[in-house]
Amino acid sequence: MSPGTYWKRRVFVLVGLLAIVTLIVYACGPSSSEEEPTGASASAEPSASPDSEDPTSVPPSASPSPSPSASSDSDDAGSGGSGGGEGGDGGGKKDGDGGGEDSGSSSEFPAPKKASDACRPSDVVLTLESDRSDYAWDGEPELEISAVNLGDQTCTVDLGPNTVELLIKSGDDRVYSTADCAEAKDTEKVELERGVPGRTTVEWDRTRSWKDCRESQQEAKRPGTYVAELKGDYASGSEKEQAVFRLN
Repeated sequence: MSPGTYWKRRVFVLVGLLAIVTLIVYACGPSSSEEEPTGASASAEPSASPDSEDPTSVPPSASPSPSPSASSDSDDAGSGGSGGGEGGDGGGKKDGDGGGEDSGSSSEFPAPKKASDACRPSDVVLTLESDRSDYAWDGEPELEISAVNLGDQTCTVDLGPNTVELLIKSGDDRVYSTADCAEAKDTEKVELERGVPGRTTVEWDRTRSWKDCRESQQEAKRPGTYVAELKGDYASGSEKEQAVFRLN
């Protein structure tokens, strides 16, 4: 046998063996019909979810996404709410500022008086002076009433006989009073600024006066010492302001 023939036979034998091995592997391997169901089930398993098992069940973590309109409405409502809050804050500041100044004013400082308001008796101090301390037989005393306002605001005081009485006595003898037979129109209103005196003068003609307004006028010419003093609400704060003088 020639070498060429030998190798040819060997090649044919090897080819035959390879063919037999191939047939055996193909016969033992899974067929295409058997793999298809397995592949389909494998592909179906990952897509399975709890929803496919129970349509009514909802995962705890699942939450519906809001629709664009709902989100827009909620944003608008939030903006409106914040705007209302700001408006509320602004209103609170306005009311707070107003009340604070009014409450502070009423609690710490008294309301200012008008010039036409009557002075409080506790704010007024009265003094009384005579133009002389000794008068001749025909001298007529002039008595000056002075009022000073101690309050902060300008006010008005009535120094007329119905409010401030000028009483003249000699010992226990009541000689004269400006309040005797005084009429309602007999007023002497003086506007008082703080610390600035207001004055009025009473001229006594040395005659007696009577509470019952009798017509007879008896002159008080008897020589002696006379004392003039002020009475009334405005005089209550003054420690019996008096003026002492002598008639000859």
